Amino acid sequence: MASGSIWKRNQVTRRRVIQRVCQCLTVAHGCPRLGNPRDPLDDLVYIIISNKTTASTAQRVYRDLKARFPCWRDMIGNGRALRSILRPAGLSTVKSAQLVRAVTQIDHDIGTCDLRSLRNLPPERAEKYLCSLSGVSTKVARCIMMYTMNARVLPVDSHVHRVASRLGWTARKRADQCHQELEALVPPSRRFAFHVDCIVLGRTVCRPRHPRCTQCCISGYCPSSRAKHGS
Repeated sequence: MASGSIWKRNQVTRRRVIQRVCQCLTVAHGCPRLGNPRDPLDDLVYIIISNKTTASTAQRVYRDLKARFPCWRDMIGNGRALRSILRPAGLSTVKSAQLVRAVTQIDHDIGTCDLRSLRNLPPERAEKYLCSLSGVSTKVARCIMMYTMNARVLPVDSHVHRVASRLGWTARKRADQCHQELEALVPPSRRFAFHVDCIVLGRTVCRPRHPRCTQCCISGYCPSSRAKHGS
């Protein structure tokens, strides 16, 4: 358990601190969608494109891909064109293979290139199916569910993990290790905003190196910031 861990607080204090942190983040950053589409399959494609590239590049490449392939099934058998469009986002060979395999499986399993039927499933079953698709990790599955299925889940990416680690909310070394731990802390009604606000905070203030703690809206609740600034 990390020094300054929220888990050392009693339950009432822990809930109060978490609510205040979430409220401060929402006041400072709102509740942005960050460019994610509202359709589940569109969002799957967008998130795969987004891997290891900037948000602006991912959005541009997604628009180009959607213009070339209005029906995602049409990516099948068009690997050269697909890789060419994906190239600016990096890892074009890997991403094109993931997209083609995912779309092929969806078309086979569901009978159409459409994931909207997953909205009718319990979250556990929807997540299990999404994780069976190529390129879809637990984080990706939960992002799709959160952004497009109104599921009250908490995806943990590198930004969420970094912010939570510095707050003392987790001591786990990897983002993929603490989905359940952070979901146990953050109330369901706060999870969407917490996720997107941590991304905004992580990109602009709580950076991997040289975090701008003096500009952070939650520095007063952050053991890492207090230790850094001797307060």
